[in-house]
Amino acid sequence: MGHTKSLSMVMFLSLFLVACSSIHPLENRVTKDNYRAVTVESSATDLATEPYRVWADDSSDFLFNPQEGTTPLQVSGDQLNILALSGGGANGTFGAGIINGLYDSNQLPEYSIVTGISAGSLMAPFVFVGGEEIPRLKNVMLSLNDDLILGKRNFLNALIKDAFTDGQKMYEFIQSVYTAEMIEQIAVQHQSGRRLFIGSTHFDSEELVVWNLGRIAESDLPNKVTLIHQILAASSSIPGVFPPQFIEVNQGDKTLEELHVDGGLTVQMFFEVVNVDYGKINEALGLTTTPQVHVIRNGMLKVPYQATEDKGVDLLSRSLGSMTIQQAKGDLYRMLYFSKNSGLELSFTYMDDGFNAPKSTKDMFDLQYMKALYQHGYSKATSTELWSTEVP
Repeated sequence: MGHTKSLSMVMFLSLFLVACSSIHPLENRVTKDNYRAVTVESSATDLATEPYRVWADDSSDFLFNPQEGTTPLQVSGDQLNILALSGGGANGTFGAGIINGLYDSNQLPEYSIVTGISAGSLMAPFVFVGGEEIPRLKNVMLSLNDDLILGKRNFLNALIKDAFTDGQKMYEFIQSVYTAEMIEQIAVQHQSGRRLFIGSTHFDSEELVVWNLGRIAESDLPNKVTLIHQILAASSSIPGVFPPQFIEVNQGDKTLEELHVDGGLTVQMFFEVVNVDYGKINEALGLTTTPQVHVIRNGMLKVPYQATEDKGVDLLSRSLGSMTIQQAKGDLYRMLYFSKNSGLELSFTYMDDGFNAPKSTKDMFDLQYMKALYQHGYSKATSTELWSTEVP
């Protein structure tokens, strides 16, 4: 009997170790010494042109050439318009309602710069391409459900693997929505002088990486479609819920991996891509109108009062929600400060504190709630009280 128990224990431990093993060992990962030096391209032939990505603290001047006084950006009309889309999960339907409401009422500007984080990263390509892609944004966002996005779930995997879902359903969804044809449309918009930036978190360094998605789309990178799918999956992959994305990079002739997750770990929203003087960009474009920044916060900016059960999961959920809201407020204050110092006009919109549509299920993506939230955003967009300048 003792021998049988020992054998069973050995088999259990063996299976446990196999389950815990990874096909992405640490020795294949970038290191503290080289993570800023690696590149997504396999050679140095493309390094003289616009970068495929930048780090949040880069001093890159690719949006403005100080020697020549030029910018690759172009505008439609007499004002430089910038849009920042925040994270928010299922609350992204609020932003979809805003965008569609503005589009249907002929008030949607042509944004020269569009940025997205997490849920915002899934919305940003639609706004960037524009046209008939705007109505499709509504259909895509309201089609989200737990089975479609989460797939099979196993909470034990969150302990012995990298997430309680395998991420396959989420990745297949991204592949089906952001097709090669749509990526070509992104490339066309990039070539016309507009820019699409998506943020992800480089997990080992906990730093924000800003991906120049249009530059990737127009490139000759052989893996550009897969890379864009990975970037979108990474930016919207909540750690523990979805597995991280392992993105291949190059150091000389050596291939390494980077681990990327939800951009919302570092910021909830951003538009300050690099250290750039928008006043000089305005001059280069021959504009006198002040640049306009719009921020869509897919969530609230004030933690609502709520009596919470004295239970671990409830307390943890409430705490994480509160931290996200406070982070979003901090990001907004940062952007307002930057805008004031840079001579920009920034206004924002967010979910009203009074919005309290009930959920019909305990699902992460509850259709009844999302439809109500979409309509809330749509109604705000067609009203005269969409944009605010004062943080609540």
